[in-house]
Amino acid sequence: MEMLGATLGWYVTLVLCSCGVLGEDQHVLFLGNSFSFFNGGGPGVWHQYQQIAEACIPDFHVYYQQDSHAAWTLNMASKDPKAQIEVRDGVYDLLVIQDQSGLNELEEGLESVKNWFAPQARNHHARLGLYQTWSSPKYFANLTGGTEFLKSYYTQASELAKAQGADVVTARAGEAFLRVLRDKFDYDWQTPDFHKLYFLDFNHPSYIGHNLAAWTMVLSFNREKFSEKGCDASRVPNVAGQDMDWKFMFAQIACELAGVCPKTEYKPPSPPLTGILGELQGDWVRRKKMPKELCNTVETNDCTFLETWKVDGTWIKQVSQEGNYTDGGVTMMHKELVHHLHVAGDSVKLIPDMALVHQVKDGKVWFDNCLVLTRPEKARTAAIDECWCMGGGTWKDYQGSDCGSYAAMVEKGYEPYSVCNRGGTGGVLAMNACPGCGKCHIPWIATLMMDQQEGRLLSSVYV
Repeated sequence: MEMLGATLGWYVTLVLCSCGVLGEDQHVLFLGNSFSFFNGGGPGVWHQYQQIAEACIPDFHVYYQQDSHAAWTLNMASKDPKAQIEVRDGVYDLLVIQDQSGLNELEEGLESVKNWFAPQARNHHARLGLYQTWSSPKYFANLTGGTEFLKSYYTQASELAKAQGADVVTARAGEAFLRVLRDKFDYDWQTPDFHKLYFLDFNHPSYIGHNLAAWTMVLSFNREKFSEKGCDASRVPNVAGQDMDWKFMFAQIACELAGVCPKTEYKPPSPPLTGILGELQGDWVRRKKMPKELCNTVETNDCTFLETWKVDGTWIKQVSQEGNYTDGGVTMMHKELVHHLHVAGDSVKLIPDMALVHQVKDGKVWFDNCLVLTRPEKARTAAIDECWCMGGGTWKDYQGSDCGSYAAMVEKGYEPYSVCNRGGTGGVLAMNACPGCGKCHIPWIATLMMDQQEGRLLSSVYV
């Protein structure tokens, strides 16, 4: 075995093919969990890695060994006797590791990279490949935020490995999932075609989802072998359920995330500012209650403040405050959030909240998650955390139970955010339809109580 590419620090074996052209072998050790092997019955992600790599790179031969267990964390893998032998004594050019998707042992995982995996990869003169997982609507309602969380973790792991002298590269599969969501579906993860990337549990990858992950690994872990054009995807066979458009999209996204291809400019949809979207433009407010510890410092009896929502095209900037609790007391801390408006036909959806605009009328916008915003000139009509119940009193869950049933359960002491997290009429959750769940209230009750108090806002409007 001859040492090639000393700056890369990984071993390759030269073999002579029948045509007289030198070929290259790559020996890969994969350590992972169900996000590596569970995809509806097909072979694991390592098999798709092998197929794509050998199709993309001429005279390239991948030989892999894998050790994967459900819910395995990097910490568990680093302490497993069998895996320790594989990592310490195995023969490999590329060591690929993947942490548990929820990062249940986050700190321990980082320590295992620093103290075990990175030193072992360095000692083997092997490349350390980090397999970044993806955000799931099952655990992260905000897929952008979830992806950033995972990205931050794998960035930390990469920096720790570099500090140990390891040649480390991250396959940014989680970011690739988000790129598909952005480029094809304008961030709306409820679009059925986006679900093709997931298994039925909307968490594990489908066979196509694994294909996207494998593309990111091939381009990232072997990036020196590609020109800025990346891989000609026509050389790679389609997998089941995959059309040519998706395959070439996967190849391009993987190439850009690997830093091989120049980044293409993202051009977000620019729907005309007409209809509901046009009515939403401009400034809105929502009344919030200050922490009770600060109410004594307020000169008026109104212990509230107005957060602002500014709509500009299809983007919303929410500026608010929240209590910052320290040993020195409580202060108000500035907070900014960004929302997106996805337009599909006549409907407008607030993302990442996944709430459709239900009505825009009389200086109020009402979403189907019960959220209500108010025009600044009508701020006096805004109730605290204003949330109008959906369903008009006719809502029922999928078993036929109405809001009265949920009110009875809450009165018996059941936790509202547990029992009321059930869907029903129009796909609306009980908590967004039933006053008894404690989140929403009937609109006319709020108006009546404000009139009786000459415009003063009461938290007691919740029924």
